[in-house]
Amino acid sequence: MKDILLIIKKELTRFFTDYRMLLAMIIPGILIYVIYSIMGPIISSNFTASKDYKYNVYVIGDSSYLTDLEEGFKALEYDVTFNKVDSVDEVKDKIENEEADLIIEFINLDVEINNNLLINLYFNSAKTESQNIYLQTSTILSSMQVDPNDYKFTLAQSDLATDEQTSSSIISMMLPFLLLIFLCTGVMSVAPESIAGEKDRGTIATLLVTPLKRTHLAIGKIISLSIISLVGGISSFIGTILSLPSLMGNQGDVNLYYGPMDYIYLLLIIISILLLFVGIYSIASAIAKTVKEASAYSTPIMVIAMIIGILSMVSSLPTDNIAVYFIPIYNSLVAMSTILSLEINIIGVVISIISNLCYSIIFAIILGKMFNSERIMFNK
Repeated sequence: MKDILLIIKKELTRFFTDYRMLLAMIIPGILIYVIYSIMGPIISSNFTASKDYKYNVYVIGDSSYLTDLEEGFKALEYDVTFNKVDSVDEVKDKIENEEADLIIEFINLDVEINNNLLINLYFNSAKTESQNIYLQTSTILSSMQVDPNDYKFTLAQSDLATDEQTSSSIISMMLPFLLLIFLCTGVMSVAPESIAGEKDRGTIATLLVTPLKRTHLAIGKIISLSIISLVGGISSFIGTILSLPSLMGNQGDVNLYYGPMDYIYLLLIIISILLLFVGIYSIASAIAKTVKEASAYSTPIMVIAMIIGILSMVSSLPTDNIAVYFIPIYNSLVAMSTILSLEINIIGVVISIISNLCYSIIFAIILGKMFNSERIMFNK
């Protein structure tokens, strides 16, 4: 029993005095808390328009109910501008092109029935603000029908979102997140073994005492890891292309709306983000003493990538702000979203690819300096 207690004491002392192992065990729990704390607001923001958003609504026909609607929107603190037009055809294309949010058409029916007014709501479900104002308008109008003696109308709706808009909005919301996670896990599965594995087996010392320059050794490690990871990246890319029809819910019989250049841009983004992940994980592997420790360091990186990936579920990514395309990892997310949502920002995509390559070169230089450090490579 005494021997068992001594072993337990030794192991616990080793663990709790090694700040790197302790930190690696604690960080995932902290990051998981952060993920779940921000997931709710992020996901809900996908279905809720900004409070500062100014709604553009077109009205056709005359009705006393418009005053009640205006009061209802004021109570909700919605900034709504009502524009009078003569026919739906005048502004229908604005809803389809996401330039306006709602059309309210009041039609007096020439029949002797209780509900002698038809209210038709035209909206675009692919646009968050349009969907939101439609739902709120329906709620306000429905509340007016509590007393049928006062309000007599029939409520109808017409969703003007095209198949292209609906499909691309779903894809751009889900796919960047999935791709980011697959690419990250692919690199994470091979990177720790490459450098930390050499330390663990003691073979790194033999390599470092050879005439080979250490910076060349670091570059060779990164290039080999990049080639291996590229196989997984191309596999993910092919899987993405083949899965798009099913993801759109049409069992493969569908016009995908994407051209050859869209796929080329996607592939280039995937390659550039792979190189970035290779650099990040190589540095983490070089810091670690063993494969186990390198894997522990990889977990927080993976969780951070997940946090960034969750942002793909937000419909209002700042795609027009050039500055976001310089932010590592996040830039690839935004660039992929613009391509998949059929609103490609070519300048942003090019900046993302070039900046990822630049960051990869910087990480390669850092890794080279780490290989020249006796303290890091021999765990002194």
